[in-house]
Amino acid sequence: VGLISLVTSEVYPIKYFGIFTAFGVMVAMTLSLLLIPAFFMVFGISPIRQKKSGRNQPAMSWLVSFSEGANRRPVLSLGLTTVFILFSLWGISKVWINSSFLDNFEKSSAIVQTDSFVNSKFGGTSTINVILDAKSPDTFKKPEVLTLMSELQNTTVSQSPWVGNSFSLADYIRRMNRVMHSDSAKYDIIPNDQNLIAQYLLLYEMSGDPENLWKVVDGSFSTANVTLQLKSDNSKASNEALAIIEKYRNKFNEHGIHLAYAGSGYKALIFTELILEGQIKSLLLSFIIVALLLGLMFKNVQAGLIGTIPIVFTAIVSFGLMGWFNIALSTTTALISSIAMGIGVDYAVHFLERYRSEIREGRSPEKAGILTIQHSGKAIFGNALVVILGFLVLLFSVFPPNRTLGILVSLNMFLSFLGTVSVMYLLIRKTKLFTSKGGRL
Repeated sequence: VGLISLVTSEVYPIKYFGIFTAFGVMVAMTLSLLLIPAFFMVFGISPIRQKKSGRNQPAMSWLVSFSEGANRRPVLSLGLTTVFILFSLWGISKVWINSSFLDNFEKSSAIVQTDSFVNSKFGGTSTINVILDAKSPDTFKKPEVLTLMSELQNTTVSQSPWVGNSFSLADYIRRMNRVMHSDSAKYDIIPNDQNLIAQYLLLYEMSGDPENLWKVVDGSFSTANVTLQLKSDNSKASNEALAIIEKYRNKFNEHGIHLAYAGSGYKALIFTELILEGQIKSLLLSFIIVALLLGLMFKNVQAGLIGTIPIVFTAIVSFGLMGWFNIALSTTTALISSIAMGIGVDYAVHFLERYRSEIREGRSPEKAGILTIQHSGKAIFGNALVVILGFLVLLFSVFPPNRTLGILVSLNMFLSFLGTVSVMYLLIRKTKLFTSKGGRL
């Protein structure tokens, strides 16, 4: 359920990831329930060596000490957790969204170096197209409109270091006006006469290549295209350019002109916004559904809410650390929260089920907690360790997003484990979960 919530995303790679990963989890569960018992039946299983009663398993004694220590000092434990979460929330405010294609490659790779060379010598390899749409024909033959268009271009290029060049119908008019006055720089301006502008355009259509003209304006001169070349394809560059352009929206509206956007840079920006929107939707949806399912599974309201603690703890701290270490939210890192959701629920279910089983056996909450940590805690620790080591292999990848994924998934595994055996266990004990005072559905 945590993974299938990604179908709410409008970004297809993330949607497909959620669908196929959820399917993979179902297949893994089915094979585990069918094949593992079958292998035991066919090949047998080594007998379990009995432990002396009253002795903790040595391998997990440190884990019991850690969890029980957190339980015995609830004020200190919850205080440190609160401080850590507040610190993480501050870091979340620093998280920025980025869908840069080139950031997926090493700085030393040929494609990055080539792009850098082109950006340093020319206008830029990424574009934002400002589409100006008017209701009436011949709007873009008016001197005041063309002057405003030229002003928008000059301001954007001068105020943003990311914008290297711009091109529009205004450049055609200025160039023709200058050429018609003996190439004098004094006349590199928009003429203040609409009839003269119309004559220039007619002359160009008759003597030049009109196909070039239709790249910046339509045949009725009611829709124009202003092209801005960007020296970077990341979201910061696009956002900075758009912030400057947006200051002109009202000015164009006064002339009955609607302002819209297109281009590779703008498409990447919209892509990142969809990533963020999808993450918020999927996190909220999965949190609510997981809480309800856990409550129904254990027939206990408190169990449903407490079982989401590892999820919330992992998601907040993970995104907080991304903010503090300047790791952008991208198509790769956007999947982390859903992975954390699946991991956190997995650990919570194991832990809660074992603890409830021990309570039903008539053991005290303290004894039930210790036995749960020795058994399910050991399994959770082993699972976390194996997966962490498995994902850390990605650190040797030549593809930077893979390395980021490896680090963040490993971090999420550790945080989920930590949240389960400390904060969640503390709340289980303090709320007297599954005892006579537990809140049943």
